[in-house]
Amino acid sequence: MLQTPETRLSLLASLKNPHADEAWTDFDALYRPLVIRVAQAKGLQHADAEDLAQEVLMTVRRTIESFEHRGDGSFRSWLFRVTRNLVVNRLTRTSGPTGSGDSKVQKALSQQPADDDPTATLFLLEYRRARFKQAAANVKSQFALTTWQAFWLTAIEEQPVDHVARKLGKTPGAVRVARCRVIAKLRDEVAIDDDSEILLRR
Repeated sequence: MLQTPETRLSLLASLKNPHADEAWTDFDALYRPLVIRVAQAKGLQHADAEDLAQEVLMTVRRTIESFEHRGDGSFRSWLFRVTRNLVVNRLTRTSGPTGSGDSKVQKALSQQPADDDPTATLFLLEYRRARFKQAAANVKSQFALTTWQAFWLTAIEEQPVDHVARKLGKTPGAVRVARCRVIAKLRDEVAIDDDSEILLRR
């Protein structure tokens, strides 16, 4: 089963190791499709979007040594910020490659897109979706089918609790408890941060 990259020093050490294929496979599985979706949404053809994803991920890999651990959550935040900044700057502010490792790359890594930048907003939305999709895939098998359905139908499809309760042959209270159990597990799975928590607030 695919494991979402976790915020832990062991993963950081693994990613800094150029031979850490498994850790980089996990990282690639989260961010490559995300970058491709954002790039295509901004008008790039699929082949160009794939090239951009490869370019961005290779740049992140080359700059991993610049990360300084500053407590729980900092590594995930660093990965998110660096990848997003590279994508936003590549799609909106630059015309050349970002993968050379020179001072222009370092500037792109640190440049903070404006809060209302449409590309940054799109990247955040796709990131939320990717994190949720991985977490859901990882935890679904840990619950009975009706428990998962109670969560999915009410929290994701936003069907009324009473309607779902009748459909599943449960009481409304049991549906709410089931939903809360799944949400709690999802929170644990992704070590959720403020940016992605909106997915689980229903």
